[in-house]
Amino acid sequence: MPNVFVTTSWDDDDRSGLKLAELLSQYGLRGTFYVPTGRLGGDSLFSRGDLRSLAAAGFEIGGHTVSHAILPDLAPAERDREIGECKSTLQEIVGTDVRMFCYPKGRRNPHVEAAVKRAGFLGARSTEMLTTRSTFDPFAMPATIQAYPHRPSNYIRGLIRLGAFGTLMKAASDLLSFENWLQLGKKQFDRVQREGGVWHLYGHPWEIEKLGLWSQVGELFAYVGQRGGAQYVTNGQLLELVRKKISVRSEDQASASSRSAVQ
Repeated sequence: MPNVFVTTSWDDDDRSGLKLAELLSQYGLRGTFYVPTGRLGGDSLFSRGDLRSLAAAGFEIGGHTVSHAILPDLAPAERDREIGECKSTLQEIVGTDVRMFCYPKGRRNPHVEAAVKRAGFLGARSTEMLTTRSTFDPFAMPATIQAYPHRPSNYIRGLIRLGAFGTLMKAASDLLSFENWLQLGKKQFDRVQREGGVWHLYGHPWEIEKLGLWSQVGELFAYVGQRGGAQYVTNGQLLELVRKKISVRSEDQASASSRSAVQ
């Protein structure tokens, strides 16, 4: 059977993330919550206790800067502070290493990626969508679908901006038959079931609340959840599994090359 990985990730500090976590648990799904730390405890926002509860329930807590700053716009010292202080604050709250990071609005460049690595993060999620591949740059982890009613043109523009033309070509048939984001998410999951790979849903709980998408999100969770053979993981766990898979493949290739040389 193909290797099928299912992961989800959720951005920002809105307390509606707790409702999202309950829905994920209902369908046996895992997830990573990327949280900016500057406003914790404010009205309708996560408290420190909320983050500890999420971590205790098996969800991963990831960094998302202090103030949700657009990192390429910052001077180096301020960029480092936004990234490093966020990590140390979250680790103090949850009592474990915070390994994953998410770029606010997906904005990154080589300087930003280098700063995230220096801070001690092991990987970072981007906003590239319609991707189901199981090999990727750990500091540009792609996603498959966003819980948001995008138009096909939104996906196309986003992939072109990122230079992800291979992804765009592979998703062309799905975009041509596009009905809505929910149907697209199901079709992408069906492909992963057939071919193997990663199905990664991301979104913003406050956006789901604002747009009244809870029933659609629940329908998608019911569709992808509790499938035999699928591995349900956090973003950090996915990164570990992908690295192990690449390591095993490299060892097998080296062994095969060695045997060939002997023969």
